Amino acid sequence: MTIVGEGSILPEIFFSPAASSVIFFSIMNSTLVGLFLDAVKVDAQSLHEKPMADFVRRCLASYPVRITEDATASAIGGDSGNLICVPESFDPLRPATALMAHLDTPRSTATVRPQVGGGRITSDGTTALGVDNRAGVSILLNWLFENSAAASPQNVIVAFTVAEELGMYGAMRLDLSPYNVTKAYVFDCSKRPGTFIRSAVGSSLFTATFVGRSSHAGVSPEKGINAIQLAAHALSKVKVGRLSPTMTSNFGMISGGEATNVVPARVKVEGEVREFEQGRIDEYLRSVESTIRSSAESQGGSLEFSSAVDFPPFILDERSDVYQHFVDVVRDAGLEPDAIEYLGGSDANVLNARGLPTVNLGIGAQNPHGNDEFILIEDLEKSYEIALGLSNRVAVERS
Repeated sequence: MTIVGEGSILPEIFFSPAASSVIFFSIMNSTLVGLFLDAVKVDAQSLHEKPMADFVRRCLASYPVRITEDATASAIGGDSGNLICVPESFDPLRPATALMAHLDTPRSTATVRPQVGGGRITSDGTTALGVDNRAGVSILLNWLFENSAAASPQNVIVAFTVAEELGMYGAMRLDLSPYNVTKAYVFDCSKRPGTFIRSAVGSSLFTATFVGRSSHAGVSPEKGINAIQLAAHALSKVKVGRLSPTMTSNFGMISGGEATNVVPARVKVEGEVREFEQGRIDEYLRSVESTIRSSAESQGGSLEFSSAVDFPPFILDERSDVYQHFVDVVRDAGLEPDAIEYLGGSDANVLNARGLPTVNLGIGAQNPHGNDEFILIEDLEKSYEIALGLSNRVAVERS
């Protein structure tokens, strides 16, 4: 790992794959920026996070931090579990705070060529940068560099989860109870620093299998009941998309049939619904099932329907410590707190549902998952300042 000392000027050279020209530029290279540039080059997609877990271990090898890997890997079919990083000064008998980020990216960064210029970090435009969530990982690693040996009464651990992009599988299996954690902060929101998620939707997944009857499509089509036609007729009766300002629904995948000369007997449709209230999600699912079942049966077919919670919704109490502490730290950092509603999910959904008050905070990972994703260097540094402020507030509270 190449990390230059803070405050030095480092000339960087990048070769454009589209031309033989060489792009020169200089940046004020901090440990944090250098760490991020190294982190994005680690290819570690969901269920294949071991390279990133190894990166974390290498970075912390010379620091007084105990790293524990849990058994999540075997439970979800991955190659790494969640990592819990505990500074030597940590006291499990006292209330603690967890700072968190996730190790996986949804897309490969194996060939990423990070570019720095104009105060921002991007890829060269041909790949994703991996800013979600390499930015969060870099911020918290840098926090461990600076604070793992602190003699102050900070009582903070850092947790890196796996398989967040697949549905928060790591967070679902993360056990923080041995560490007496009373609140958590997740560094994973794409909004800029100062913004945080006050409430987030939950999501339920559903599967509808339309059952007809097979027959030879050329010789005896009248003996068959076409499951594709059953599905088309039924789904046309269900509204999807934006159902209200707070609810969305989608039919996302469809599969079925055997051959063009066989009337299809089964067709499976999979979808999701998102809302801030689980009761309204459940009500919508009951309505969908009733509507499409009635339609299928009226055409001589039948329906198999199932649903399950993908991730639960949450709404933070504005009077809670986790909320008020974050607001105070943001103001101390010279920013105005901006509490938002969010239509996506994160590890914060899982932890809040489990009863652990958790804030997902903006770190400026903009245009996540696309080839045009980027982060402003000032946002990376301001997010670290907020991490430091949160841990310092813990120290003040304990002193």
